[in-house]
Amino acid sequence: MRAVVEHATQDHTITAHLHDALWAVLWNRRYDDVDEPVWQADSAYSGVLAFVHALDPQTVLAGVDTGESFVAFRVQEAVPPTGSRVRVVPGAREMWRLSDVQPLGIGVELHFDNPTAATDHAWVDALRAGVIRLREIFNARREGLAARRAQLGALQEPSSLEEIWREEVAGISDRIALETEFTPKEHAVLARARSKGARSADEEERRIVGARKKRFSDRAAAEVAAFREERWPAIRDKAIAETRRYADYRTEVVRLEDALQRIRALTDRAAKAIGMLDALEKAGFRVAAHAFEPERLEEAVYAEELLRTIELLHAAIPLRAAAAATSFSAYRAPTAGPSVIPPRF
Repeated sequence: MRAVVEHATQDHTITAHLHDALWAVLWNRRYDDVDEPVWQADSAYSGVLAFVHALDPQTVLAGVDTGESFVAFRVQEAVPPTGSRVRVVPGAREMWRLSDVQPLGIGVELHFDNPTAATDHAWVDALRAGVIRLREIFNARREGLAARRAQLGALQEPSSLEEIWREEVAGISDRIALETEFTPKEHAVLARARSKGARSADEEERRIVGARKKRFSDRAAAEVAAFREERWPAIRDKAIAETRRYADYRTEVVRLEDALQRIRALTDRAAKAIGMLDALEKAGFRVAAHAFEPERLEEAVYAEELLRTIELLHAAIPLRAAAAATSFSAYRAPTAGPSVIPPRF
């Protein structure tokens, strides 16, 4: 850690405070030392932003807990609140920048640089009450959405205009085909022609079949034209109205189904958030301040922000085993000396 501090700044007025604050964060995060990142074009680190310290007006020393190591980066940009999830990628030479930032919300100020355990859990109680209220809101909304979905029922998709036109024209054609069948006289003529021989029968049959086809095509053309002018406009308007009605129905059903799916997902997250808050209370996180506003829980965006913040706080709980040392102060490294590694049993 001493090398990291000395490399970060040559200002001795900053070094002492930086050393003590960084050591406190290391202790809190269950690490023995700080790792320095390897600056390469394809380097990338992801984890919890656990430490932020301004070196000068343009540069910040940011410590990220990756779950396997604690890495310190020199960053020349604004940084999100401590406890946020970040991805660190190369910036300017020997400098880094933060991307894919998932910041804490509701004004939470989380600190890992205080060696004493937190005893004030009022913030946990406030968030727990907010989550309980959220579950009540979600249940009421889910019941309302389910009732509206049941009220809509099921509606079959209507036929398209093209399908309706084809069905109507097919019905006209079938009726005219029956009405223009061979007459009894034509059947008698065909029977006499067949009795005179095949040649005579073929000629007579072609003539009669042609006459019958002409009758059918003339009648069909006339009736289809009359149908188009007289009956089709009303049928078309009714079909268009049914199509619009179905489109409106389908739009609302899709919207309701999507809303129900979102409410189910949010309800599951809220149920898990209660357990996360219990774990946060045991972890003893020191939250210096928060701006939780219970009256805004009806807002979907604010409800999402509350759940996301609890999830990020839970993800910031140290994954490494707790230190077995008796106290922080007994093993704090001296400002001017080498790092002292607390014993582990």
